[in-house]
Amino acid sequence: MSAEESRVGTTFGRYKITGLLGKGGMGEVYEAYDNEIGRTVALKIIKSQFADDRKYRIRFERESHAAAKLQEPHVIPIHGYGEIDGCLFIDMRLVRGTDLQSMIDKAPLDPTHAVAIITQVAAALDAAHAEGLIHRDVKPENIIVTPADFAYLVDFGIAEVMGDTRLTATGAQIGSFAYMAPERFSDQKITPATDVYALTCVLYESLTGSDAFSGRFSAGGHGGPLGVPASATKRRESKSSGILRRRHCARHGQRTGRSIWKRRRVRAGGQSGTERRR
Repeated sequence: MSAEESRVGTTFGRYKITGLLGKGGMGEVYEAYDNEIGRTVALKIIKSQFADDRKYRIRFERESHAAAKLQEPHVIPIHGYGEIDGCLFIDMRLVRGTDLQSMIDKAPLDPTHAVAIITQVAAALDAAHAEGLIHRDVKPENIIVTPADFAYLVDFGIAEVMGDTRLTATGAQIGSFAYMAPERFSDQKITPATDVYALTCVLYESLTGSDAFSGRFSAGGHGGPLGVPASATKRRESKSSGILRRRHCARHGQRTGRSIWKRRRVRAGGQSGTERRR
């Protein structure tokens, strides 16, 4: 039994831990029962190594407080945060749903469905950015979709205030390489654009079923993504691109390449099959 699973069935302060929901680089998320309030919650317990980092502790308190004030419907509400037995934690609403990564793993999303989900996540990011928060870890695993197709952006546990460049005293970059903007791999100022970049990568993956860069990074993974987005399944990518291109043309009153070719042929004295039938 892993250390994370060993917490299941134990008591963490006022919480009774009933199940493991997920784990990542910052810690684990458990389903837990709040004995004081009398409700089931999602409880994120941060790894002890971060609790020992004084700089991180200060930011954790400041940014958890800022995230707790967000009222946007697509941001999972934070009930509280603090420290128990030397471990930092965040108490959040428990949402039943499927993470976007699991949905993509089954099959790429229909363009309409993908855009609907990404639009909801974008609204959550707009609200966070308006409060001076940058999420820094936008990825499919951090997007929960309910059976009613209502999307939530989760895990503001590594969010930072605009203008900061580092999260920990050791200078470790926290996030997921496949969705990190190039400036995240340097000491450049972090801005909301880094979240927009990540969300664009998520949209690409939702439509194609493949990472935009398929893990192609420079030595050690610290130099940013290399080259252009990797090829995805050709048929799916072509279909998605075609649909999006036609919608763009229809919205802006533009002709597709095929209609332009037909018009030029008429001007040159030729006729298309359709025009001959007329």
